[in-house]
Amino acid sequence: MTPWSFTRGIAGCALSALVVLAAIAGAGCGGAVEASTPPSPSSSKAPSAAVDVAGDLLVARKDGNTWRLVRVTLGSGGEAALAVLPFHPQEAAASPNGSSVLYVSGGRGLAVVDAESGAVRRISLSALPIRAIDGATWVSNHEIVFGGSRKDYASPETSSLYIADTTTGNVSAFRGLKGGEPSYADDAESLTFVTRRELKRAPYPYRDSFGPWVKETLWLLRSLNARKPKVLTSDVLYIDAGRAFNGSLISPDGRYVLNAITGTDVSVTYQLIEVHFLGHVFLQLSGGSPHAMAWRGSKVAFVQSQLPSYPAKLGLFVYDTSTGALVQYSSSVFGQLDWSPNGDLVGAAWRPGGEVFVSAASNLGAWVSVGAGEVPVWVK
Repeated sequence: MTPWSFTRGIAGCALSALVVLAAIAGAGCGGAVEASTPPSPSSSKAPSAAVDVAGDLLVARKDGNTWRLVRVTLGSGGEAALAVLPFHPQEAAASPNGSSVLYVSGGRGLAVVDAESGAVRRISLSALPIRAIDGATWVSNHEIVFGGSRKDYASPETSSLYIADTTTGNVSAFRGLKGGEPSYADDAESLTFVTRRELKRAPYPYRDSFGPWVKETLWLLRSLNARKPKVLTSDVLYIDAGRAFNGSLISPDGRYVLNAITGTDVSVTYQLIEVHFLGHVFLQLSGGSPHAMAWRGSKVAFVQSQLPSYPAKLGLFVYDTSTGALVQYSSSVFGQLDWSPNGDLVGAAWRPGGEVFVSAASNLGAWVSVGAGEVPVWVK
């Protein structure tokens, strides 16, 4: 269990406040909370040439029944059709060097696209007992680790870990480990993943309560070749109460995990977990929001309810683990976030066909639309 208690299952639309609980762990971490109130994003489209950001994005755009990849060059406003995806992408992630992008469907589809040539390689799972993908992460510039579920729905309860070579397309079981939702720390070369299992008997103090119950556990492999994983933290919850660890992301230096606790409604509780201090939670934020988050260096960005705000509005929060500063910016209903190497942010808003917004590192929270699209990622 985490050091603090919290209530799950409160309707997200009824949450008008953001609860911030901070217990500082480690030297150099402060508790500053700053507010920034630039104009909220609007649906009016501005040419990408108006964005004072250098860099290229890969954006998936719907064209009839087809999903096409477009390379958008910010600053100049140039766009180039790159490739056609074999499915509707639900998730996307660039390789560590930004040369390739992994796309994941809502089912069992995996594909890797070369960001320069547009060459598409679909990863075949036909010989494996996989019916849904339960999270995926790059572990090198040519390898990914992903969770493969035996059921039509993605859940760590029915998943095992697999490793795929994106150059050859070869896929194999990853060390016989059960679980899903892997996340890799590039600098520390460590991996986290989640397991979930139904309990035959509820543990104390739930034994007289209505069940059934499940136990979710967040695991850490200190390296891909470590002898065995260690438990970072775990939780027991009613089987239909939601998720204790949903899409947890480890920081690049391997020191922290940003965890998302999700209920049965549109709400999320974020926890920042210290990896090397017994899984201690020293930052927790709760509110009505879908969850979207991304790491870059010592900074993690996530979407949550603004503080204070009534009626509830969404905001972008950036927490810097090196300074302890938590800064709030205006936002939209982003379903995915991604940092550029220079500290710029891109987000995909939840609208028909999607819409992509970019915010420059020099003025985070001032968002400019660069057109329709989903799952945007920064590439080289």
